[in-house]
Amino acid sequence: MENFGIREKKKAQLKIAILDEMLRLLRTKDLTDISVEELCQNIQTTKVTFFKYFRYKEQVLDYFVLRWLYDRSNEIHRQWFHGKEGIIHTFQTISEDPLLGKKIMVSLVHYYSKLKEKPTTMEITPYEYYLFNKDAFQNGIKPLELTQIFIYYLSQLESVNKRDYNKKACQLLALMYGVPIQTHIMELEDMYPFYEIGINSILNSHI
Repeated sequence: MENFGIREKKKAQLKIAILDEMLRLLRTKDLTDISVEELCQNIQTTKVTFFKYFRYKEQVLDYFVLRWLYDRSNEIHRQWFHGKEGIIHTFQTISEDPLLGKKIMVSLVHYYSKLKEKPTTMEITPYEYYLFNKDAFQNGIKPLELTQIFIYYLSQLESVNKRDYNKKACQLLALMYGVPIQTHIMELEDMYPFYEIGINSILNSHI
């Protein structure tokens, strides 16, 4: 195992604990009903400690996205998916837990819509990446952004012209966050069919 410092380990483990507790609470509550006090009490830490790692509770969702992206980056390195299959899988991983997936997407859209500037970049330590995905970390996987993931899979499609990669990647990104806005998502049993319609439309369109 890698040689990590005790302080780095404790910090990473606490941030993961905060994230996991946030996801647990989201199963029964909306983000607006979850308080930092409740989060901290449930994992036996303090608000002072919480704010050392997160500027506000919504930023915990940014942390979730970073962990989710690291798993997707590992899949690309492993070449587990190809072309359209990879794009579909990326959307399906959001929908695989219907309740939590919808809660996360609605919360993210609400959070991002209130931001007046780009979210602060979060610094992730090597041990955090280790906890995110040990296999990926031990194989030296570098985290990719979502647009990079989409472009990777788009580049494997003969039907997509190279000059259109960036535009279609942006369209897929807009689709991911647009579905929760355009539909009454919490009333849906499964949001993936709406994603699938959008994916097919984007990939079949000629820009």
